[in-house]
Amino acid sequence: MSRSSLYAIRALTYLACQAPGKLSGTRDIARHEGIPAAFLGKVLQQLRRGRLLRAYRGTGGGYELALPPEKITLLAVLRCMDGASGLDSCVLEERDCSYNNPCALHNSWGPVQARLLEFFESNTLAELVAARQSEARRSALHRE
Repeated sequence: MSRSSLYAIRALTYLACQAPGKLSGTRDIARHEGIPAAFLGKVLQQLRRGRLLRAYRGTGGGYELALPPEKITLLAVLRCMDGASGLDSCVLEERDCSYNNPCALHNSWGPVQARLLEFFESNTLAELVAARQSEARRSALHRE
């Protein structure tokens, strides 16, 4: 998984935590998530092109999710950032490997890859928001 994808997931989770209709700027997201603003700007543009974000320019502008958080899977984010082959490609060689044309790791990697794809397809931003909010509550309880 690329650094761009990791930053995209963090930025989208931040946006999913915001009140509906609240726009967030690149600097706010970068500061809150600890992501370099210049790099984040490129990530956000790619997410906008992938129709996962809406962008509004001008004073009071910023970004918001283009879809409800429960409709955005982690797999959709990864594919937006890394392309369709990001998780589907061979980890050992620069070629397509398959059942008929396996690489040396294919039999071991195939089941792991299938579980990863299933995980990313079945988890959404809504679940990440719930986990983040649960962690925040747990941390608050431990501080008291």
